[in-house]
Amino acid sequence: MKRPFAITVYLTALIICVAMAVSSAAVKIPSAPQQSAASVSAPFRATIDEAELKTEYLSIPLGNTQIISVPKAYETLVTGWTSSNKRIVSVDSGGRADALAEGTATLTAKLDTDQSMDFEVTVTKEEEQPQQDKFSTAITANQSVLEKNYDETDEEDLDELYEVHVNRTQSCVTVYTYDDHGDYTVPVRAMLCSCGKNNSTVTGEFEIYFKSEWHALYNEVYGQYISGITGDFLFHSVPYAKMSDNASLEIEEFNKLGSEASLGCVRMTVEDTRWIYENCPIGTTVKIYDSNTPEPLGKPAAIKINGSGLGWDPTDRQSGNPYNSRLPQITGAKDMTITQGSEYLPKDGITAADTCGSDITESIEVTGNVVTTRKGKYKVTYSVTDVLHRTNSVDVWITVS
Repeated sequence: MKRPFAITVYLTALIICVAMAVSSAAVKIPSAPQQSAASVSAPFRATIDEAELKTEYLSIPLGNTQIISVPKAYETLVTGWTSSNKRIVSVDSGGRADALAEGTATLTAKLDTDQSMDFEVTVTKEEEQPQQDKFSTAITANQSVLEKNYDETDEEDLDELYEVHVNRTQSCVTVYTYDDHGDYTVPVRAMLCSCGKNNSTVTGEFEIYFKSEWHALYNEVYGQYISGITGDFLFHSVPYAKMSDNASLEIEEFNKLGSEASLGCVRMTVEDTRWIYENCPIGTTVKIYDSNTPEPLGKPAAIKINGSGLGWDPTDRQSGNPYNSRLPQITGAKDMTITQGSEYLPKDGITAADTCGSDITESIEVTGNVVTTRKGKYKVTYSVTDVLHRTNSVDVWITVS
């Protein structure tokens, strides 16, 4: 499902939003305590000049969420919100608008002056989202340049499409394609790796010289998606205890990715070694070096297997992998009723775990606008995305009574 824009909510006695203009992006709700009502002043008006109540017009892409703002001077006069067509745009008591279908609906902020403010909302075509690989922690970039180069490269010259750089110091592999001058300066993919302990991985410039889907390694273990660098130095997956047995992964070694761990080879997740195996043919240049200078795309985060006992690499696309259908999980989010004027902390008691069960509570984003001084029902969305680019969300309703 689409990930909503995060919306800042200041849980204050009198302030609903902090800007006159309608924001085009959602903002995270802070979990800080509410401000005191005494710290906010707003002019009292028995009525508002009708000229100031003109209809505002705005658009929201389908599937997105937005907080509708009234002029600051009138924030304390709002008593509730309605929608002329809830099938197109729904709105809660805090002015949170959810775009549900293409079309137009009028959202109305009712005021305690027996007046109202209208916002005509047009729900536009859904925004096209970049496709994310949900089987890899890799960072990708410059895909349009890569596509152009690929289209212009003959099949027999595909070994010239990429250059693979391995930074031993940072345990990071960065793949480049060429620029308009033919130099390999355009980074397209960064992947986490483990090089050899005690700098045992060879340095220098090499060319991939052989491929094997499975191959025996030292100490009677086996690797998947092998690409030979030079001699016994290889790109390969984290070791398995059994040949061609995807459920015999050495989990302890997998959790070392991102630090020195191998006997000299360059280890990566199954998905990342598979990418090199399938996209970097024999003859592709490989450069291995040490550098403290950050790589251009950064170093991807690691996903850790947290005591699941499943024996699979979580990035393995092979059918039968129990991780393939898993998503991060959010715990503790539920509907609740609070007393008008009481404190509401949106992240209190809410936790999250990634696809492999590791804690990612700090990554939770909260979307909503709970006004504790106004009776009503407020929709709050908790969402989280893990390093495998997998997202989950939970909607709850907060009733202020």
